[in-house]
Amino acid sequence: MDRNAFVEVMNEASGMLESGRATEALARLTAFDDALLSPPDPKDYGWVVSYTFRSAFAAGEFEQALRIAESGPARFPADIPPATLATMYSMAVEAATQLGRPESAVTMADRCIDIRRSHGDHGEVLMAAMTACTLLGDIERHDLASRYAQLLIAEGDGEHRAYGYYAVCAAIEHGVGGHLIDTLRAGRDWLRSHDNEFAREALQYLDSSPAVANGAPPSGLPQMGVDAFPPPPGFAPIGSDALPPSGQDPFGAPPVGQDPFAQPPLGPDAFAPPLPGQGPIDLPPPVNGNSLPQAPFGGDPLGPDTFAPPLPEPVLIDLPPLGPPLGEVAQTELLSVSGNGIESITGPKQPPADQLAGGETADALLEAQRPGIAAAAYRALIDDALATGNPDPLIVGKAVLGMLMALIFDNRVGEAHAVWIDEQGPTYLGVWALENGQTSVHDAMAYNLVAAFLHSLSTGDPNAANHAVDTLMGRCVNWAFGTDPQVVPAMLNTWRRHLYEIHEGEPAPEYRWELGQAEQRWGGPLPESGLYWMRPYPWVVDWL
Repeated sequence: MDRNAFVEVMNEASGMLESGRATEALARLTAFDDALLSPPDPKDYGWVVSYTFRSAFAAGEFEQALRIAESGPARFPADIPPATLATMYSMAVEAATQLGRPESAVTMADRCIDIRRSHGDHGEVLMAAMTACTLLGDIERHDLASRYAQLLIAEGDGEHRAYGYYAVCAAIEHGVGGHLIDTLRAGRDWLRSHDNEFAREALQYLDSSPAVANGAPPSGLPQMGVDAFPPPPGFAPIGSDALPPSGQDPFGAPPVGQDPFAQPPLGPDAFAPPLPGQGPIDLPPPVNGNSLPQAPFGGDPLGPDTFAPPLPEPVLIDLPPLGPPLGEVAQTELLSVSGNGIESITGPKQPPADQLAGGETADALLEAQRPGIAAAAYRALIDDALATGNPDPLIVGKAVLGMLMALIFDNRVGEAHAVWIDEQGPTYLGVWALENGQTSVHDAMAYNLVAAFLHSLSTGDPNAANHAVDTLMGRCVNWAFGTDPQVVPAMLNTWRRHLYEIHEGEPAPEYRWELGQAEQRWGGPLPESGLYWMRPYPWVVDWL
């Protein structure tokens, strides 16, 4: 195999995936593979196979993606790094459930768990079990999901174990978990001592369900189509109002010919996080003339009384200069492939491969419209990084950014705010990393958007909140002017909506001055649009 041609193809495919052109990437990789006449180096061919899988998955070609994961490469031997292979298997679980093949989903989940366990990645074992449990539950195969629920109860703690009990409740309610009633009863004391969303749901079911009280599963499903054990926010069934329709990307760019400020239709891109494709999230029509923000992915409009107790006064963020614009930063040239991924010969040192894979998995869950489970994945990644005794600031920073976004998208804004202002907990290092240039400029801007949103909900001094939003949104807009001008209108609309939220309506002219200057600089039309969020940057250091 021509080494130069291989590097060129992999770089092209990577760029296509990052820009959301998965179908083109799949065609490019397929043509390259078909042209090979003799077995290439297994490690090189392993990257061809893994990128073909990623492209097929992102393009919605679930049949092809599942075939690669189940049967391996069809032509030549391939050596795929364990962390990458485990991620492939985890995503193949979703491909199988999308195709209605629950038995294949179980096979893929078990392969992923076996690899994670053999490499001592306990947090990733739990994450894989939680993912399989969720996806199988989504297609009403609670009988198969319950095996992973039992693993979470036996080996997990915190949200993982609580979710295991929650899934056991779902199995019992759907008539396939009678053998798990004693397991649920035995967890009563543990559930009482843990205050999180899933523990509360499970404890309420344990205390009120006739199925548990009678010691036998219910005779049938709830009548009239009402689920007596509905999913919590973030785990809504496909097609519910709690999340966008299946296949809709909160970050994806609108197709040609569509209003760029309408809710963008989503492709099934739920593998590794593609690069800066961002998009607005739709909000409801203005109420009484005011355009107030709403929680992403549905929920009641957010306002000062959204959560109790009221938020503390805003913590003003004084971010240091973020360095030169992206156009002035030398990008890493991809020149070689090693056992840990595609790297530059002279490029910067990369964080641990298993943690990078964990970050990609968490990002994929966020894009797959599972913010609740994504938040747990980011938290597990933070815990794993800290457990090493020498956490990488990039890993923790990106994990905190993803967790904040996941909590917001899951309508758990109070929890997001608590994470954001916590100066004692494990997430503080991540906030520090985001605010002190330890991540890419792209991720720093994505964090500024999150911070501005949280400032806008403050019940404290509106002057301080207004100043914080002006500072943060001003940085985002300045960056967009130099890097991606097409998103400037969406950012300006986001800025305006935040000011409306702070002042509970039209702000006085003196509070709009900074925004007005930016609008004049733009000088173009500003169609109504929703809150704007940036997809996090890929889990790679290529921006130094």
